[in-house]
Amino acid sequence: MVQHMDIQKPDNYSDKDYKAFRFKLGSQYTSKKELEEICMTLAHLPTKEASEILDEFKKTERGGDVEWLDCAIEENKFLLLSPENEQERRDFIAIKLIGEIFDKIVELQCQTDGYQLCIIKNEIRLQALGKLQSENQIDHEIAALNEVMKCNKQKINDIQQSILLEEKIEDEIRASIVSEKYKKLDPMDLVDFHHDGE
Repeated sequence: MVQHMDIQKPDNYSDKDYKAFRFKLGSQYTSKKELEEICMTLAHLPTKEASEILDEFKKTERGGDVEWLDCAIEENKFLLLSPENEQERRDFIAIKLIGEIFDKIVELQCQTDGYQLCIIKNEIRLQALGKLQSENQIDHEIAALNEVMKCNKQKINDIQQSILLEEKIEDEIRASIVSEKYKKLDPMDLVDFHHDGE
């Protein structure tokens, strides 16, 4: 494996350099060592172009020649998405928060599904009890089931209100993001990224 290198300055690389990288990575005559050197450079070059070249190379036959290519892609992604100033740091945290809100909404929706399942089961039980009502004194069980269903319906309503609020908060947070590299970013892209005390 080639020697690890420091983060590269994007200004030191031109379109000509990127074209040369693409050409050499696509050539059958490029040695394994040279492939590794190019991938190491691209891994430490925090630009979208470098990221695209690594992704393209991974899909080729020669991509398998660089055993640590997945690590190079992750390293590049980490450098590309890392905040470089206070505004980007704030927007980075906002994207992570959107991910947390999404998880909370999913959890709330699962709770709703659970209550809806209970309601369906209780409706089936009530239907059966209704047919037995003439035979036995089971009014108290019917009343209890109706009360449970009423409570479950109220819980579903409360959860749906919570979901609506969380979705509005998510929209407001998303609208507050000003850094271009984070505006359209999916929170799932930052799941493995941890900064400053996370």
